[in-house]
Amino acid sequence: MKKIALVAAIAAAIPAFAQADVNIYGSLRAGVSVTKNSDNNYGSTFGVDDFGSRIGFRGKEDLGNGLKTIWQVETGFTVDGAGGTGTASGTLANRQSFVGLEGGFGTVRVGYINDVIGDTEATDNLYGPRRDSMGAGFPLYEATDVFGAYGDSRFKNSIRYDSPDFYGFNASAQYGAGESRAAGQMKQGEKYGVRLGYQNSGFFGAWVYSSQLNTGANKNSTINRIEGGYTSDSLYLAATYQWVTLYGNASALPGTANLSPVINTGVNKLENTAWALNAAYTIGKFKPSIVYSKRDNAKVDGTRYTLGASQWALGLDYTLSKSTLLEAGYGQVKENRDAQTINGHAKDTSSIYWAMIKHNF
Repeated sequence: MKKIALVAAIAAAIPAFAQADVNIYGSLRAGVSVTKNSDNNYGSTFGVDDFGSRIGFRGKEDLGNGLKTIWQVETGFTVDGAGGTGTASGTLANRQSFVGLEGGFGTVRVGYINDVIGDTEATDNLYGPRRDSMGAGFPLYEATDVFGAYGDSRFKNSIRYDSPDFYGFNASAQYGAGESRAAGQMKQGEKYGVRLGYQNSGFFGAWVYSSQLNTGANKNSTINRIEGGYTSDSLYLAATYQWVTLYGNASALPGTANLSPVINTGVNKLENTAWALNAAYTIGKFKPSIVYSKRDNAKVDGTRYTLGASQWALGLDYTLSKSTLLEAGYGQVKENRDAQTINGHAKDTSSIYWAMIKHNF
């Protein structure tokens, strides 16, 4: 009787699963690398690494009249056993996770959602190991200024709307609730983002704006980014330009006291720009790719410091199947004098060689 009851329960559940349309998906990414940066005193260090593995569950339910419930729970982890924090921790839902509605009006989602800045990275197409603290394979507009940044990731406590496509144009609006307020201060951590995009006949472009409120002395940090390019079956070209105004405490960084003139203590204003170029060309199963990026010398409280850096990387992809990819590459970051000083780096150049395999399921 118990076996009959179990079979009956499974049979009854099958239509519900089919209606809910639940999918398991993921990406396993592992390989080897040789890094040379401040983490290993600029000595070449070989390692076996995770390159951003993740697993997820997503689904949808048809509510009728073109309306659907959509949801996703995604978790990052490491296949090399090293563990870590953030998306390397393996904590459930540490990557994009949400529930929402989809229909003719577009899509509305609530949860821990990719930010509009992170959806505007047309020149970021290579992979890298988690242990490369300098991110030598990635463009320098990604959270690498003196005060870091708050984009190119996800907004917590977020609501996001994405419009339907209208003759190639689309729009997104996003809010991330700040849920703390110190005595005598304004609400902290509130985030807003807006994105306008276009894609048609191989051409694409986007402008994105994001702001985090009250990051210092009730001042709002802002990021603007524009990108554009062209893609076809074989050719890929992209360019990115970014300008930022960020507030933070520069004097808390290790090498600030060694700058000339010395940066004032307290809340500081940083203004900077960065840009990147990316080109790739597919030849059969091979795809060589190159990226070059530059972070300009920033102003801190109106004074220009040599806080810039340049980065370049070469990669070669080989497609084994629809699901499996091999990639090998080399990347390098070279910091300007004040950037090296303020970060406490003994040398101005960091580099990485890598080779990895990625399998999507």
